[in-house]
Amino acid sequence: MRIQLYHIMLLFSLAACNNRAVEKPVWLNKTSRVQMPYAAVQFTSTKKNWKAVLQSFTQPIPLSITHHDSGFVVQLQNKEGIIEGPAKIILTSGKNYFSYDVFVENKQEITTIKDYRSPKTVNPDSSLQQQRIIHQIDSNRNIVADDNIYFKEEIITLSPKAGTYRAIGNEPLTAYYVQAGSCVSINVKSSYNKAKELFTVSAGPLKDKYNNTVADGTLVAFIYSDEEQTWRMEAALLDGVATVFISAGKKYTLHAKVNETISNTITLTP
Repeated sequence: MRIQLYHIMLLFSLAACNNRAVEKPVWLNKTSRVQMPYAAVQFTSTKKNWKAVLQSFTQPIPLSITHHDSGFVVQLQNKEGIIEGPAKIILTSGKNYFSYDVFVENKQEITTIKDYRSPKTVNPDSSLQQQRIIHQIDSNRNIVADDNIYFKEEIITLSPKAGTYRAIGNEPLTAYYVQAGSCVSINVKSSYNKAKELFTVSAGPLKDKYNNTVADGTLVAFIYSDEEQTWRMEAALLDGVATVFISAGKKYTLHAKVNETISNTITLTP
C-alpha cells in the first residue's frame, strides 16, 4: 500500500513539473514600431530553446534567433525588407507560446515616384484638365509618406499643343496624350488636268483653334452640284489635307464640310 501511494505521489510530482508555467520573455528594447530589415529585438529568458516567427497581416515570416547567457536576439532571416503593417512577434517553446504586438516598417532611403493621370487623353474641344495623383513607393512596394501625406492630388491644365507626353520622362506607361481639336475653318482649292479631264480638289491644311493639325483620318465631305443634281464624295485627312478627283464635263459649284464647319464655295469649270 505504501509503495502504491509513493508511485501516485511521484506521478503527481512529475505532472506538476511538466505543467509548470514558463515565464514570458521580457522584451528589453521594446518599441511600438520596429524598423526592418536590420532590427535586433532583444529578450531576456532563462530558457534556451525558443523559436520565433513574425506573423504579419499577410503571412508568417521566419525569424532567426540567437541565444546568449541571459536571453536571446530575434532578427529577420532575409535582409530584404517586408510588407509594412501591424504584426505579432510570436515566441514558442514546446507547448508554450507568447505574442508581442508591433508595427513593422522598412528603413528605406530609396523611393520611386508614381504619377497617375486621368484622363489619359484630353481634347481641347472638351477640356484640357487632368487629375494628377502622386505617391512614393519603396523597393518592397510599400507606400511611403512625404510630410505625413501619402497621396498628393491636384487638378492641372495641360498645354493645348497636340502630342504625346510622359508624366515621368523615362517611364513609357506614364504617357498621356493631347489630341488636336476640330477644325475651325476649311479652305478648298482646285486645279484642272486637261489631259485626264479631271478636277483635283483639296481641302486644307485643316487646323484647330490652337493651330494643331487636325487628326489623320478625319472625314471631309466634298459636296458639289450642277443645275440638276448634287453629289457627295468623302476623303480622309492625311497631314491635315484631304483630296478628291472629280470628272470634268460640267460646271459645278463645290464646298467641303467637316461636321458643322463649312468651307468657302468654289466653281469648277473645265
